[in-house]
Amino acid sequence: MARRREPSGRTAATAARARSREAAVRAPHSRNAGGAEDVQPAEGATPVPAAPVACKQRIAGPPPPRVNRHKKRATWFRARVAWPLREAPRSRLAAERRRAEATLPSAPAGFVWSQAGPVNIGGRCTSVTCDPTDSDRVWIGSAGGGVWRSTDGGRSWAFSWPVRAPLEIGSLAIDPSNPATLYCGTGEANLSVDSYPGEGVYRSTNGGRTWRSWARSARAGVPQRIGAIAVDPFDSRHVLVGGIGFGRVSTDNDFGGLYRTINGGGTWQRATFVSANNYWCHAVVFDPTVRDRVFATFTGPGARSGIYRSLDGGVTWTQLTSGLPAGARMGRTALAIAPSDSNTIYAIAADMASGRADHVLGVFRSRNGGARWTNIAGQHFAEERQMSYNCTIAVHPQDPGHVICGGVDLHVTRDAGATWRLASKWDAERGTARYAHADHHKVVMPVGSPGVVYVANDGGMDRSADGGRTWENRSNGLAVNMFYDIDVAQTDPTFYGGGAQDNGTLVTTTGVADAFRELAGGDGGWMVIDPTESGHLYASSQYGTMYRFRNGRARDVSPPFRPADSGNMWMVYIAIDPNNTDTVFTGNQRVYRTTNDGVTWNVLTPVLDGSPISAIEVAAADSRAVYVGTENGGLFRSLDGGATWSANLAGPDLPGVMITRIDTHPANAKDVYLSAANFGNSHVFRSADGGVSWTDIDRGKLPDVPHHALLIRPDAPAELYVSNDAGVFLTRNGGTTWRNVTSNLPPVMVVDLAYQANTKTLLAATYGRSIWSVTLR
Repeated sequence: MARRREPSGRTAATAARARSREAAVRAPHSRNAGGAEDVQPAEGATPVPAAPVACKQRIAGPPPPRVNRHKKRATWFRARVAWPLREAPRSRLAAERRRAEATLPSAPAGFVWSQAGPVNIGGRCTSVTCDPTDSDRVWIGSAGGGVWRSTDGGRSWAFSWPVRAPLEIGSLAIDPSNPATLYCGTGEANLSVDSYPGEGVYRSTNGGRTWRSWARSARAGVPQRIGAIAVDPFDSRHVLVGGIGFGRVSTDNDFGGLYRTINGGGTWQRATFVSANNYWCHAVVFDPTVRDRVFATFTGPGARSGIYRSLDGGVTWTQLTSGLPAGARMGRTALAIAPSDSNTIYAIAADMASGRADHVLGVFRSRNGGARWTNIAGQHFAEERQMSYNCTIAVHPQDPGHVICGGVDLHVTRDAGATWRLASKWDAERGTARYAHADHHKVVMPVGSPGVVYVANDGGMDRSADGGRTWENRSNGLAVNMFYDIDVAQTDPTFYGGGAQDNGTLVTTTGVADAFRELAGGDGGWMVIDPTESGHLYASSQYGTMYRFRNGRARDVSPPFRPADSGNMWMVYIAIDPNNTDTVFTGNQRVYRTTNDGVTWNVLTPVLDGSPISAIEVAAADSRAVYVGTENGGLFRSLDGGATWSANLAGPDLPGVMITRIDTHPANAKDVYLSAANFGNSHVFRSADGGVSWTDIDRGKLPDVPHHALLIRPDAPAELYVSNDAGVFLTRNGGTTWRNVTSNLPPVMVVDLAYQANTKTLLAATYGRSIWSVTLR
């Protein structure tokens, strides 16, 4: 079902089933109904629970071993954007955006997108820095939303980044000799497939108000994912840049490593002492008091990985080994020098050992400038994890024994590691003093304000005023959420939202961009709203956890997925039958259906083609027609509401990559459209015979980038909108001609589209710049 259409009509029988369903909700019920109803409805036109449903639980005991260093969502992203490669090169995406602008007519006058929120709930942020003379002047970099500036310690934020610059930010640094000069490393360096590349280093000389490209990867050779920038406190023309890369990808020379300029960015030299081939540099810090002393961390991986020191400003380097584990054990490592005693240095490292990947290898301290190290972690970090994704450390500006480390949670010591305390709890109630969002990427303890701590994490920015004892989220104004999908209520245009990366299901019930709230926790997945009743909806999170909401009450209706059939499933697609909203379809590698609003589920198919289901469409014109697409590019069809199913109908006319969306004409169930992922293939197809044969209506006119969604406008069905990594595009004649209606949208992945028929509002969900909307004519 297209989740943004009105149904053909709600029958009396449907209404009767709704009433009987409510009776069943309040009574005890069978498997996968989950038990108790949630809290009382909140006030407003669309009732939702007053407190979010927790869909993500803290793991008791040590974290289980991981077979790789990527978060699970990496497989989901790779299938969309790069299969069979790890990822597509940045230069190709930029070229396709330019081609679309040059070859396709632009949006008509007045076609202007507006920010639709959320701006009160932060998304993934990777870096933060502040003015050493005024700790309220803060800059934060987001994983897919550019750089933002605050002059009041994060109480409010202003977007401060060039319109055409890459929005993927990996690091920020300030010139200690001139706080008006800042550097930004583009490209996220957090070692997950959805950590997208950038194009080099940008510099601002006016406090971050404007930025210019300073060292472009294609010209200077610096990495496309820069996780560390350090400016020499004794010579502002001397800058070191560290980053990661994945070798040669297509025509891009995508190498990581350490790069150095001594002439203000005029020329760059890549350090080769670790390897002349690809290696990674995770951290670089200059000694603030000893000229030319620099520390950095590297992974090969192999014996040369670890912590290094230079005594000549980065010309030559020595691997530090005394008291440290063998280099092959040392994964991503963060560094911090105590400002009040630069001979005291701290490091937190990820473990690379088999069965220990991503655990904390140790927290190490040196009191003699790196000559010898001691592991001061004890047993405190046994339950910490994901250290290749979140790994940061900072030292109090006046107390060399006061240290804060960040992984999934924050940890603090005030006695140089003799004792540690869990400083934050990501699963505490939002807004309480112990709560700080999970997955910390950068901790800063400003020199000018002892006790103040800023942390960039997957929830924006958290701030402590007491050295890490209590926390307050300071993300109001940051429109940087990374959405997986979006839906809007047809009976209440002020109610819309969707699933957001590590921020649950976020909704507004007032249509106000700064009034979003979390409906369900975890990594928010698909959210679908009953087109006849805004208070009736489904929300999901990772691995198929699913809740049904009705009139402000929540119920766990997770399907009984068998692990053997779930494979690499990350987020499940959910489709409500628009003509009978008791009936809902979802699936892992098999199709599941409920006909009683999630109380029980039936499995309808065997394993389809060995890959997760990626798209489902229940035709509004005839609910008996159900279409299903898979990550392998398979297409399956039922013409009897799910009782029987076809074999794979994809055939040679479809590209054999992930099918991301399916939609049908509102008056003809056999008129089917689909979008496809990846580079190197066409992306939009039409079938006039219910999927038996397919026509390419992209024909190379659209950008050759991953396409994520398509939408037939129900009140003007000749209009077909598609969204992709290059923006939003429109055809009114079945693909004969296309128009680029990206207009003023930022250069970000547009992952989903939804349409509110009463107000003629088109909404676009992005992976990094929250939700946008435009009113159509």
